[in-house]
Amino acid sequence: MEEMKWVFSKPNQISLMRIALIPVFVFFLLADIPHSDYISAFIFSVLSLSDALDGYIARGKKQASKSGELLDPIADKLLISAALIFLADRIPLWMIVTIIARELVITILRFIVLPKRVVPADKLGKFKTITQTAAIIAVILNLPFSWHLMLLAVIITLFSGLVYLVKISNMLNEKILNIPNFITFMRFALLPLFAVLMLNSNLNYALVIFAIIAITDKIDGISSRVMKQVTEFGKSFDSFTDWSVFIVAFILLVSLGYIELFWILLLVFPAVVMFFSKLIFLKKQKKAPVTPIARISVAMTYITIISILMGFAYNKQILIATFIIIYFSMMRYLFMASKLYKPAKVWGGV
Repeated sequence: MEEMKWVFSKPNQISLMRIALIPVFVFFLLADIPHSDYISAFIFSVLSLSDALDGYIARGKKQASKSGELLDPIADKLLISAALIFLADRIPLWMIVTIIARELVITILRFIVLPKRVVPADKLGKFKTITQTAAIIAVILNLPFSWHLMLLAVIITLFSGLVYLVKISNMLNEKILNIPNFITFMRFALLPLFAVLMLNSNLNYALVIFAIIAITDKIDGISSRVMKQVTEFGKSFDSFTDWSVFIVAFILLVSLGYIELFWILLLVFPAVVMFFSKLIFLKKQKKAPVTPIARISVAMTYITIISILMGFAYNKQILIATFIIIYFSMMRYLFMASKLYKPAKVWGGV
């Protein structure tokens, strides 16, 4: 109850306002109007500086909360990611992929450890955000040293990410810096390259990259069992990567006219349901199960996407069969999660 008291406190309202104003920043960044770069840079600066404001208010009025410690860095990551995505024509792709991939991984980590505790941003993380902010403003204003600032931001981003991984590893009592998780990360890092190849109509190369992503999905699972390096983080990160690949691939398939829009909606719903179901398991049992039907649904989804890209004659039938399996998997997780909340039976005797 005490935590709920501060959910809509002034600091959290500022964080929510920062998120709500991100589309305004993007509008001026893309707008073809006089001095749009200066306006967008000003809005970005104000939104970034408000990060310090909500922290100052939280400390001054003693309104610090777990929700605020989680919401504040998420607002930062959304703002930074939006700026990088819509500045893709001015920033090298590898820099964008590196920063966004790191931020996504750390965000997922925060949700994984959420049942145990919230890990607030440390000084290095705050310095990382300041460096990213300065670099992005320099890019928006086309300053001559913007590339060097972005390179510095990438280096600090990677270093702070490694420090955070070590901290989380100690908290979870798991060794998360291992070969299976590295394979999963490389699979995740190939996703932007697949998207770029698809958008540039390089279908053959896109198919090769997607095949590598699909094959390494099995390799990281096999390697984790053979090397006895199975971790809760690894399982969650693997699942997150699978769903990221599927959703991005389906968005591309829709945008390029391979399938209809409603297939994305059919995919997003079970993704959200299973995500929150696994959060329940992490909270109640400190681990999330991986069911056989879930493994089948993942394999079928990879096969379905490849069949669509290759123009296989029966790809529509495979697509329908895959979604039937996905929804069965979702129902299985819902059923298992609901059992965690059933009251224990009390047996009486005479």
